[in-house]
Amino acid sequence: MPEPAAPAPLTRDGSVVGIVGWGKMGREIGGWLLRDGWRVVATDVGADARSAAAEAGARAVESAGEVAAASDLILVVVVDDAQVRQVLEGAEGILAAARPGSVVAVSASIRPDTCQELAPLAEARGVHLIDAALVGGEHGARTGGLTLMCGGAEAVLDACRPALAAFATHVCLVGPVGAGQVAKMVNNLLLFATLRADYEALRLARALGIEPNKLRPFIGAGSGANRALTDWAYHHPNHPRRGVERSIEVAEELGVQMPLFRALAPLLDGFDATVLDEVR
Repeated sequence: MPEPAAPAPLTRDGSVVGIVGWGKMGREIGGWLLRDGWRVVATDVGADARSAAAEAGARAVESAGEVAAASDLILVVVVDDAQVRQVLEGAEGILAAARPGSVVAVSASIRPDTCQELAPLAEARGVHLIDAALVGGEHGARTGGLTLMCGGAEAVLDACRPALAAFATHVCLVGPVGAGQVAKMVNNLLLFATLRADYEALRLARALGIEPNKLRPFIGAGSGANRALTDWAYHHPNHPRRGVERSIEVAEELGVQMPLFRALAPLLDGFDATVLDEVR
């Protein structure tokens, strides 16, 4: 089958955006889409989450396949590779029900090669698949200020931009399918390393008699300035060790040595907002 033609640009009066996964990120994304005037159909494995989607104004359905059958753009906002495969593949999955010419945007944090393996399966059904990795965390989602690191065809991404702009400040095309996941992987490695370094340095400052909240503005004017320190109040790391270990796994398969991040991984065990609160 030839590659499906690029979709027409999405419009509020004629297009439907689907969300598979009405969790912390999905519900915020869905809320921004609804406030921006988009028609939204959503599902989640949890009945309470489906009820919340309906209360927010989305049309809640039972399965990912039902979302796909009704949508022009399907945002997959689940947790990991296994869940992405589960909702896309199979007789009840997105790819079995999606309309030819529709777009599946994988926004879960997964391996780049998972996206690359799924893309031809989508293409065989006349469906476009892109990765649209979410950068900016829960704060970015709550404020509608996410950055999307995307991989896929430029024309396909351009058709989706009107809807994506409802919840993302920056929509960046990094390269072919999978490239968005690469960008997010690198971004998160640098973020987690910087957060841990900032945390240890600020603890030292406090031990020496200078409170971190008074010191941070001065560091921001110096050569030790970094984005993580500037945005300290907004960071809520979500299983950072798991993310780093997944990146190390990919690196090892490619023969890339990452001794710093191998040492970092155990230091991120339990490294969450509660830990960061110690030096806010």
